[in-house]
This record gives sequence, C-alpha cells and structure tokens, in this order.
Amino acid sequence: MTPAAPQRRICQNCRASFVQPARPGRPSTMCSETCKRAARRKSLDPPDLSMPETDMDEAAEDLNRMASDLLAAVQGRAPSAHLLHHLTVLMRMVTDTEAAVVRRGRVQGDTWDTLAAPAGLSSERLRKKWTEETLTRRLDNRRAARGRGASVLPAPRPPADATPLPPAGTALRPPTHTPAQHLAGALTSLQRKTGRTLKDIAAASGVSASHVSRILSGQRQPSWPVAERLARTCDGNPEELRALWEAAQRPPDPEACTRPPDPHHHDDAKRRFHTALRALYLAADRPHLWAIRRAAGNTLGVNHIARALNGTDVPDWHTTTRLVAALQGRPADLRPLWNAAYRTPPPDGPHLPAGAFG
Repeated sequence: MTPAAPQRRICQNCRASFVQPARPGRPSTMCSETCKRAARRKSLDPPDLSMPETDMDEAAEDLNRMASDLLAAVQGRAPSAHLLHHLTVLMRMVTDTEAAVVRRGRVQGDTWDTLAAPAGLSSERLRKKWTEETLTRRLDNRRAARGRGASVLPAPRPPADATPLPPAGTALRPPTHTPAQHLAGALTSLQRKTGRTLKDIAAASGVSASHVSRILSGQRQPSWPVAERLARTCDGNPEELRALWEAAQRPPDPEACTRPPDPHHHDDAKRRFHTALRALYLAADRPHLWAIRRAAGNTLGVNHIARALNGTDVPDWHTTTRLVAALQGRPADLRPLWNAAYRTPPPDGPHLPAGAFG
C-alpha cells in the first residue's frame, strides 16, 4: 500500500506555510510547538469583536446596495445579460455575508450546532465549509476588493446573439447611496451653498464643530432637532430634510410596496412623494436637469424631469425608476410613496393613464 504523501498547510497562528507529514490522526494546524503555545495564550484573551462586527456591517451594506441595484435594473427593463451580471455579483456578496456572520458567531462563542441549525446544515458540514483558513481568505479578499473600490465584478461578455449591455456612459444605474448618505449629502450641499465655514454653522446652530463635521461626513446620525437646526441655519427646507432623516432612521419595510394606499389622502400622498424626490435632488447637490438626463441614459425628457421635481406631475413607475436612479437613489425606497401618489385618484378626479410620462 502506497503511503500518503505529505501535505503543505498554513499555520493557523503565524500564517506560515509548512509541510504536514503523512501520519494517522487529525492533521496539525500549527507549524511548531511554539505556535501551539502562542495560540493557547491567545485563546485566553477576550476576543476582539470589532473586526467581525465591521466585516458583517460592510458585507450586509454591500449586499443591500446590490439587491437595490438589481431591483432597479429589473424595473428599468435592463437586458437579461445585465440582470445575470447583477445576480452573479449578488451571489458572491451573499457568500461574503455568510462568511462574516459565521466568523462573528464563532468569535462570540456560538457552537457549530447553533450556527448550523438556521442554515439547514449539519454542524460538521458547516464546520468543513467554513474552516478558519477559508473564513480568513474570504474576508481578506472582501476587504481588499472593497479597499480598491471593486464592489462589482467585471462586466460579463454576452453571447453574440444576446441583447448588448448599455454602452459606457449611458448606464441607467449609477452607484446608489443609502438614506444616511443622502442625508449627509443634503446637509453638505446646504452648507456649501451658504459659503459659511463649519465653525460658523456650528456656532449658529448650537452644535459643536466636530459633531457637525461628523454629521456632514456621514459618520454620525443627527437627532431630528439637530438636523432641523442645521437645515434652518443653512436656509434649507426642513420638510425635505425630514424625509431624508426619517428614511435614514427606519429599516426597509418589504410589505410597504404592496400595502394598499389610502384613497382619502391623495393630495398629501402626492406632496410627500414630491418632497422625497426633491430631497434626493438636494442630496445629489442639485445637479443641472441636463446632467440628470445624461445620468438616466438620455431616456428622460428635461421637461418630464422638471415637472416631476417641481410637483406638477407624478410620472409612471418606469419613469420614476429612471429618475430616482439618476439621482443615485434606490427606487424601492420610494415605491410606497409612489403607490399612494400615482395609483390612487382623487375622490372625484381623473386618474393619470399609465405611460403618460414614459
């Protein structure tokens, strides 16, 4: 019988490569007795939860953004090859998030049985799937890709007979921003327009300059009284800021898109929809209407954009999707407001026909 060949492994303590001799029993995970003793000393120290928590937060944020991008691409009737590209990236991000959750659970002391049960796997199968080496490699690769800004995979090459992807510069979906980023962007836009320094804004609003700086950079979420004072100090519209602030506070409601609108509050629904659109416009630093048209792939007319932003019209959902995406928003966030503003006619008024602004 031919003896098993030695295997090259990675030391779980010093990460150095070493040769594992062929022998019965469980393979060694350390390259030397020194590393074994060092690993035992490390196990006595309290675990550092900061890195697993950061990994999990970042992976979940990336996953949420890509899922929103996919929804916008579907609603924008993107080519099938484009949708498959989104799905490929989304599946990779799902795996990254799973790795981050497993690493966090293990650091917190969860057993393999505890982690495997919700996933519908045996503890042995989950343990073999996510060895320490696999977790480290996966999360290191995710951090490196995020550091390079490579949040998506290279665009796939479609078959010769497939519908081509939109040409460069005419994509319907620029990078999306979270509601918290929109709020920070809107406050930054207002501060920049005043021409006043952060210290002046802070003094006039009764907030420390360091706190204002963290709010404008998106590092800190302000309370509503603070956000309102900053808006008034910068001559902004608190109602528009309120829409962004509320969106940044609440988690997504997956049932909101299908909840039937209230037919008795149509005017209020239209007002809230247009306020949300104008808030996105402010968060994008009030771009020129022609710039919005270019960001939408030249698929929207400037007049349609103006009428939507000034509250004259409620466009159909296809147009709304393109407009919100061009403003770096997430169409799914505005779907409940659009449902109430567009689908529900006034009690004695006409209903806008579908496609009227497409």
